[in-house]
This record gives sequence, C-alpha cells and structure tokens, in this order.
Amino acid sequence: MKFISTAFVLAILVSFAFYPAFPGTAAHLPALSKATSGAGAFAFVSNFESGTLEGWTSTAGTAPTIVSSPNYFGEPSLSSISSSGPQTDNANQGFVLGDSFVSFQVAMNAQDGSGYFGLTGSGGLVAVVGISGGQVYAGSDPSSAVSVKSVPTGTAYPSEWAYLTANVYDASTPSNPKAGWVMQLFVDRTDVVAATIRLPSAASYTGALIETTAGTVCYTNIVVTTSEIPRYVPGYNNMDGYGQGSGFYVTLLPAFYSLTAKMDLTSWSTPQVGVLSFQINAMNDYGTVSTAHSCVGFFQLGVDLNPDSTIAPWYVTGRNCIAHYFLPSQKPAIQPGVYSPQGTKLVLSIVDDQNAKQVNFTIKDLTTKQVFTDSRPYNGTLFFSSYTQLEFQPCCNQYPISDYKVNGALYDMQITTQSGSVQPLPASYMLPFVLDAPPTWSLTYYQGSSAGYTQLSG
Repeated sequence: MKFISTAFVLAILVSFAFYPAFPGTAAHLPALSKATSGAGAFAFVSNFESGTLEGWTSTAGTAPTIVSSPNYFGEPSLSSISSSGPQTDNANQGFVLGDSFVSFQVAMNAQDGSGYFGLTGSGGLVAVVGISGGQVYAGSDPSSAVSVKSVPTGTAYPSEWAYLTANVYDASTPSNPKAGWVMQLFVDRTDVVAATIRLPSAASYTGALIETTAGTVCYTNIVVTTSEIPRYVPGYNNMDGYGQGSGFYVTLLPAFYSLTAKMDLTSWSTPQVGVLSFQINAMNDYGTVSTAHSCVGFFQLGVDLNPDSTIAPWYVTGRNCIAHYFLPSQKPAIQPGVYSPQGTKLVLSIVDDQNAKQVNFTIKDLTTKQVFTDSRPYNGTLFFSSYTQLEFQPCCNQYPISDYKVNGALYDMQITTQSGSVQPLPASYMLPFVLDAPPTWSLTYYQGSSAGYTQLSG
C-alpha cells in the first residue's frame, strides 16, 4: 500500500473511472479485528491448484470436477453442473464456530448457469451471494435472495468472471441491541457496499457451501475467514486477481522489534516504472488489531521492479501510505531506480530501535553491494504481525498485465522478540490471501515452498 503523488492520483482517477483505486491502495492485508483476534480466528482457503476438491464434499447431484477451462488467470476452477436438481458441495475444514464476524470471497463464472456461494448452518443456508441471468443476488438462501445489481463488465478480472466479497457479522450495538446479523456485499470493488442484507440465522454458521441451481457454474479463489477481506474505505481495493501476494494471519506473533527477510529477484521484465513491487510488512499493536486505519502502525519495505533491470527501493513509515524512496526523483511519480542484474539477491530489514526511538529501514543488495538505509522517528509499541506482498497498480498501468513478468521469492523471514530470541515465522502463520497471478508471474512469498504458497500458473 503506497501512494505516489496526489496530482498523479487525480489524473489516474479520470481515466480509470470504472476502477477508482488510488495507486497502491490495493494493498494491505485485512487486520485481525478486535472481536476476532483471539482463539476463534480461522481461515479456510481453496483455489483448486492441487487438482483436487480440497476439502469439499458433494452432498447432492453429480460430484463436481476440477477443470483447466474456463480458468481464472490460467488457473483451474471447480466446475459444478446442475442437471435434475441443485448440485451442492460443503466444506468446514478448520472452521471455528460461534464468532461474531466472518468474511468470505469467491470468484464465479456463471455465463452458462446460476450458482451461489456462502455459509451454511445446521438448518441449511444462512448467507449466500450468487449470480443468475447476469444479475448478482444476495440473501439467506437462493430462494429468498434478492437482485442487487448487474454483473459488472470491464473490471480488473478475467472476462466472464465476477469477484464477490462479503462481511457477515452481528451488527448489534448497545444503542441498537436488536440489529442482528447482516451481510455487507461488495461486487468487484471494495470501496462501495453494493448491498446490506439482514441474515437472521447467520450466527449458526457451521461451514461453507457451493450450490449450482441451473446449468454449469465454475468457482475458485475461495476464502472464508475471521479476518476482514473487504473494507468500506474509499480507494481501497485488495486487487484480487492481480496476483498481489498477501497472506492472512490468524494468530498473533510474540512481540518483536526486528523483521528480516531474503528476497531473490530471479528475473523480471516490466514496461513501466512504479507499477509492480515486492515487499514485506510489519505492524504494531494498533496496525494489527484495528480495522479502521489507513496505514497507521503499518511499516512496509520493498522495491519497485522497473524496466531495464532496475529497482527502486522504498518504505512506508507507519503514519500514512506515502512511499518514501531511498533515491528521490525530481518527479515524485517517476522512480527509475538503480541497476541491479537479473538474479539479484536482497536482504530486507525493518527494525524498531527502541533506544533511539526510531524505526530503521534497510535493504542490502548482495549482488551489487549497494545498501539503502533510512530511519524515521517512532515511539510506539513493538510489532505483533507481519505479511508479504507482490503489488500491482492497475490504476497507474498503461500496458496489459501480461506484459509484466516476474520470477522471485521471499524466504527466511525471521523476527527478533523483545527478549532477543530470533525466531523463524512458523509454517502455520500465514495463509494465502490473494491467490491468482497471470501465467507470466511466478513467486513464492512466504518461507520458501515448504511453508508458503507457491504461485502456479498455466
């Protein structure tokens, strides 16, 4: 998440009115909410790249299959066919019941049918989103779902696919104790709530359900979690489908003051500066638990992958979303960077220097021996969470995304706790957040292949 310049943002908003995200606002991982940061947190992820049903069990109709076409940015999908009646599938692996907030996302291709995705309870469906006849529907179940809007066209996502996200939660407050459970539905973008639907039985959720009521519908990129996926923040969009490699964290790390990681940039080819970047993030207490902030308590360090084997190192300070470049340019929106050959290896570190009351940002280029370092005043809490990103700026881009090629990895991520203990991030710490990238991208963004999500394409 990084802004480039206000003037540049305004110019982009004019020409990309259908997708009005600020440069970089796609950016950061939904934080653990205060209501869900305890033992109840969970994340269920299913994108079918394993070629299997990944925990889904068929409960009615002919069992679905995993297909390579239609695909989602070159990746497979679950194909569900309704013939004599609805075809349904259930999944509940890892679900923790009884929480007051659940968020989910799904990519759907319903060009040849009608289908729904959502939460099921002991008595049946309790919250669904769906597509039928070119319209997006939402409700407690398919029979009571209401039409919300037409399926959008000209979006960031592949043709014939729609990206739907929802927050399902108990809206009751001390001043309005009878509000009950509701669903906020977001269609394509997350800065506008498409609909708010009352869900009287949502508290009894027990798992997730796919239901195809007519024809053939394909589903993929499924996440159900207690972390907040869509946020009603102007300009925010998590850029699902653009391969931004973030990870859901579902537990807190011990308090730490140092985050380090190694980055291999095996190869990259980009036609434009400042559009594709690779980065790490560390969050303090507020940045970890708040769902209402904009880069407050959020410290980011990374590089833009620019043309001609150049990189532009930068950091975000924890107070706003402004990218501070180590090598300032005369034109703030243009950061040509410095030469670093294909195959370069970097070491990144974000350190809370408590004695000096500052945060130190450092990138060491082991190939060229260059060191980029800077510090900013800081007197806040230690860090409690971390994640990684590959970030693409659709609002600033002037070329097809397929023109961008990258092969890289982040690994050996380590924290240093308050007691001085150096610890690798545990294998279970991060789950993939945004799951898709063009076939020209290949990345591993967490602890190598053993504990992370390795991008598969084609």
